[in-house]
Amino acid sequence: MQPFLDGVLSGVAALFPVVDPIGAVPIFLVLTAGAPNAVRHRYAFTIARNVVVLLVGALLVGGSILNFFGVSLAVVRIAGGMVVFHAAWGAMNSDSKLNDIDNQDVAERLDQHKDIAFMPMTIPLLAGPGSIAVTVGLAAQSRQSQALPIALNLLASGVAIGLIGVSIFLALRTSNLLLKVLGASGIQAMSRLLGLFVMAIGVQLILNGLADWLTSLNLVVP
Repeated sequence: MQPFLDGVLSGVAALFPVVDPIGAVPIFLVLTAGAPNAVRHRYAFTIARNVVVLLVGALLVGGSILNFFGVSLAVVRIAGGMVVFHAAWGAMNSDSKLNDIDNQDVAERLDQHKDIAFMPMTIPLLAGPGSIAVTVGLAAQSRQSQALPIALNLLASGVAIGLIGVSIFLALRTSNLLLKVLGASGIQAMSRLLGLFVMAIGVQLILNGLADWLTSLNLVVP
């Protein structure tokens, strides 16, 4: 039972800073500006569901795709670490989530009653390349871990993705409350703090990938 819980917690710890539900709150508020609460709540549920479905799909299919193309876990970790680091660097150095052009596009999108649940909230904001890369890495790691059978490892990662979905729903569902409590600057500061953890995760993924690669070449003793 303990290895299963450890797998769930490690999955949540790896995905939460990359998905960054709290950092998505300002964007969500802008995208749903002027929308009734019922519509905003429906968007929150739909976005959370989309992210869970997309990441679970990456979890189940990603490992098979890697095996088909002969891509190793070390390569996935290095590539995923680079993507995560780049995303975190951009998030920490950006002044705002949306510029004036984006805000104008959002206004037009809402005026035309277009659904923003999938684009851009699910992809690329919440379930972007970084999230998918980390999920594929979890899938590959689940197939190599000896602590639990593969099915239980995948289930633990699936539960972690489900908890991430719950956190997304709660963050977006209570977006108005979070804005009142934290303020725009508070949300931005928390998002940048999470960005620091994302950068650390990206560096760790790269180092782990390099260590696995060097070990496979018998250059480093495991």
